[in-house]
Amino acid sequence: MTSGDLARLVAELAQRVERLEGKRLAPAVSADGEPHVTYSGSGPGDNGTVAWQIIRGWPDILDGTGERSATLFSALASPLRLRIVAELIGGEVATAELARRLDQPSTGQLFHHLKELLAAGVIYQPVRATYAIRSENVVPLLAMLCAALDIRDSPQEARHDSEHR
Repeated sequence: MTSGDLARLVAELAQRVERLEGKRLAPAVSADGEPHVTYSGSGPGDNGTVAWQIIRGWPDILDGTGERSATLFSALASPLRLRIVAELIGGEVATAELARRLDQPSTGQLFHHLKELLAAGVIYQPVRATYAIRSENVVPLLAMLCAALDIRDSPQEARHDSEHR
């Protein structure tokens, strides 16, 4: 590699870093020019690794907020319920095993939390006394948990700056 090649490579990397870390990013737009949100990932599936990508336009997201979204977020607004979701991401679990994993001596309290998650459609019962997450809901739930981590872990200065714009 020549010094010219190295200089070009460093310049390209600097531009990429600037685009990734710059304060003003170009808005993500779909092929039709509309702003959108994309989330994607890969993970274990029934027949090996699966990959997915979900794209939603801003209007769909913003128009879709309301009572159903509030019910969902309310159902997830508990540390124990988030732990239940984390346990069920890997597959269905019987109530007794779930209580053991979560170190819950009171099944009454556990059933209260399971009832809230059932009512919001976060989990379901494939058979009596067993709970699971529908496969089509695993990715959106993981994306929500990922987004919560990103918001929680964002630097305090960035949150403060955006509040004063």
